[in-house]
Formats: sequence, structure tokens, C-alpha cells
Amino acid sequence: MSENTGSSRKVITNSIIYTACGLLQKCFSFFLLPLYTAYLSPNDYGVTNIANSFLSTMSFVAAFSLYSAVSRFYVELKHDKEKLRRFYGSVLIFVFVSCLIIGVLLTIFRDLLTTYVFVGIDYYPVVLVCLVQLVFSCQHTLHTYILRSQQKAMKCSLLTLAYFFVNLGLSISFVVVWKMGALGVLLAGALSAVIYTVYFIIDMCWHKEIRFCMDFSLLKDALKYSIPIMPHNLSTHIAHLVSNILIGGTSSLSNLGIYSVAAQFANIADTVQNYVDSAYGPWLYEKLHDQEQGYKNSIRQVAGLLIAVIGLFMLGIALFAQDYILLLVQKSYAFAWRYVPWIVLVYAIKTMYYFYVEVLFYYKKASRMLFIATFTGSVVNVFLSAFMIPQWGVYGSIVADGVAMVIRVGIIVFISKRFDDVGLRLRDFLLDIFIVGMFVFLGLAPSYVKYQETFNFVNLLYKIVVVVVYICVQGFIHRKTAGTLGKMLLNKLRRR
Repeated sequence: MSENTGSSRKVITNSIIYTACGLLQKCFSFFLLPLYTAYLSPNDYGVTNIANSFLSTMSFVAAFSLYSAVSRFYVELKHDKEKLRRFYGSVLIFVFVSCLIIGVLLTIFRDLLTTYVFVGIDYYPVVLVCLVQLVFSCQHTLHTYILRSQQKAMKCSLLTLAYFFVNLGLSISFVVVWKMGALGVLLAGALSAVIYTVYFIIDMCWHKEIRFCMDFSLLKDALKYSIPIMPHNLSTHIAHLVSNILIGGTSSLSNLGIYSVAAQFANIADTVQNYVDSAYGPWLYEKLHDQEQGYKNSIRQVAGLLIAVIGLFMLGIALFAQDYILLLVQKSYAFAWRYVPWIVLVYAIKTMYYFYVEVLFYYKKASRMLFIATFTGSVVNVFLSAFMIPQWGVYGSIVADGVAMVIRVGIIVFISKRFDDVGLRLRDFLLDIFIVGMFVFLGLAPSYVKYQETFNFVNLLYKIVVVVVYICVQGFIHRKTAGTLGKMLLNKLRRR
């Protein structure tokens, strides 16, 4: 077996592991959604949505986007174990101290925080618990990026599941047993982050993968790489946070809560893409670093198959979210299903971004240009949101997201191709978006025309048929790549 084929199998295998892990978490979340909606009001969901958006944004500020540096520098330092230990130790100490400072500053200026971000939410105890979670959640994210860069997909996934179930158990205890509402969800997140941080430090020390020190030379190089990426990482999160604040402020936190339930379904699409990218990114870095014969063809084939699989998950989410929400979720959230397919289509556009942006992450000079795309897209998003959300509510936010995503992806593709044509074809992605969009509209036509508020078994069967036809179409398009990988896996099983 050639090295190219083996490494291709590795990225496919890791993608499956990461995706299975993410979907397992989502499955448990969905099974518990009827329980949560029974104990959490739409207003509670609105509060947790604002808190989660705030945490996602501030984690990149507090960590100076060093997560990306951990992934990129591992390729260069993995053969020098001592230098890698010093690198991890320096980054860990810097991020923890930075998180503490940010937490203290936000506590001092808490009046501004509750006036402009946590509108209508008391600082104590909700916002305070959120700040505690910020300090420790960055360490969890840091360890995840370390494991992904080392391509330890199984260990990363098992730890992610363990973290999820600890958080889930605490959430059920606080929300269902003690009926603490939104505060219970945030408190569970904070305690889970503290527990994981302790494990993270013990695990790294036990395997002698870290040396606690401040190597300013390594830290300086890491910050020189990560700080220019901060606008890229922050812009999208800031735009999302602003949208949530506008939805909650112009209408109510309850409307934001209904949108949050829809986003919880639609975000599975982005979760799948993110986990696939977790395997694809490190694999691509090694491909570009080694540049073995035929590497561009290998990249194109693997990417083509991955985007087809991602499209399948997107189609399933867009079609079947309605049935789940109408059957199992509280009636006060029933309208949420109508938002799901539109959010999914925005994520379908984002598929191109994940594959092309990794090229920019690999080339250090290119990584400094990421902010052009994200900043431009986010500015457009904020301005469109400010105009459209007061007029059209949640739909205005989705339209703003879609327009901004097109601009963002277009710039990323243009910059990526200027630095290196790694074999990706734009028409493959556009064809996939068209196919997914066509099948989404085809599958949901009866739902919008006749079954908006009621579940219908015949309509469910119709959607299943649509999904089967999609699989047949994509199977025909990617029959060569799928056949090659299938034979490879069968041969491996036979040898075993």
C-alpha cells in the first residue's frame, strides 16, 4: 500500500471518528431536548444562547487565538520533544494568566457588560458563573487542539465524550432535579470546565508532554502567528453575538430561545464540518509539507468524498428537524423547525470555507490575511443584521448570515488560490451546494405547502425517499473514489 493511500485512509478514518463522536453528543442532546424544553422556558434558552455566544467570542480574545498556533507549530516541533514540551508549557501558562486577567477586568466593568451584552440579565449569579467558565473552558479547548494536531482522533473523541457526559449529568441535576433554569446550565458548564482543566494538566504531566516554563522565544513566534488570526476567529463570533443581542433586544429573549432550538438542530451541520476539518487540517498540513507525488490528486479525491458525506448530513437535518420538533418538543417551540433548513443552507455555503482556509493556515504569510475575509464578512453581517433584524426578526438574521458567508468564502477562495493551488476545484463545491439545496427544497415542499403545523407519516416516508435518491446521485458522482477506498478497507480487513 502506498504512503499516499495510507494517509488518505487515515484522514477518512479520523473524520469518521470525529464525526461519530460529534453526532453521538448531538443524539443525546436531542433525546434530552423534550426534557429540557419542559424545564427551560424560551426565555431560559435565550439567556443560555447569549452566554454561549459570549463565551465563544471571548475565548479567542483571552487565548489570543493560540489554539491555531498549537495545531500549526506541532508539524515543525514534533521531532524535537523537549522543544515541544516547552512550547506547550509556555502556551498553557500564558493562556491561563490571560483568562484570569480578562475575567477580573470584565468583573470590574460589569455594568457595561450587563448594559450592552447581557441585556436584561443580572450580573450575579448568571454573568459571574459565565466568567468563571471562561477562565477554565479555554484550557479544555487548548487540549482538544493539541490532540487534534497529533492526530489522536480516538483519544480526543473519548475525552470529548467524557467531558460531554459530565456536563450532561451536572446539567440534568441542576435543571431537572434542583430546577435552577438557565443558571443550572451555565453552572454545569463551569464545573465541567474546572474538572477537565485538572485532568488536562495531570494527563500532560503523566505522559511527559509538557514542561511548565515561559519560553519567550517560542511564545513570541506563536503569538506572531496567532495574533494576526484573531480578527479572523473573532469576526464571525462577534457578528453572531451581535445578532443574538439584536434578536433578544428588538423582540424578546423568548424569540431568541426559539431560534436557539432551531440553531441547535442546524448547528449539527457545522459540527459535522468542524469534525471533518479536525481530521482534514492536520492531514493536509502533512501533505503540503511532504509534497509527495500525486498529492494534489489525493487531496481532490478525499475532499470530494468528504463534501458529499457532509451534504448527506445537511440534507437529513434540514428534512427531519420538523418531524422531531413537532412530535417531541414543547409546543411553545414548534415554530423553530421553519428556521432550520435556511440555517443549514448557509452552512452548505460554508463547506468551501473549511477546505480552502486550511491552505491559509498552513502558509504563515497567508494566515495573516485571513482577517480580510472574516472582517469584511462580519462587518457586512453586522450592518445587515442591524437593518434586517428589526424588520424581519430571525429571518433577517439568517439572510444577513447568508450574504456575509458568500462574501467571506469568496475572499478565502481567492486568497487560497493565490498562495497554492492544492488541487481543490471550485466547481465541485458549487455542484454540491446546488445538489443539497435542490434536494432540501424538493424534500420540504409538502411540509411548507400542507404540513406546517402537523406531523404526517406519508410526508416522513417521502422525505426518506428523497434522502435515498440523494445517496444514489452522490454515489454515482463519486463512485471511483468510494470504490477505491472501499476496496482498500476490505483488503485491510482480510489481512487482519
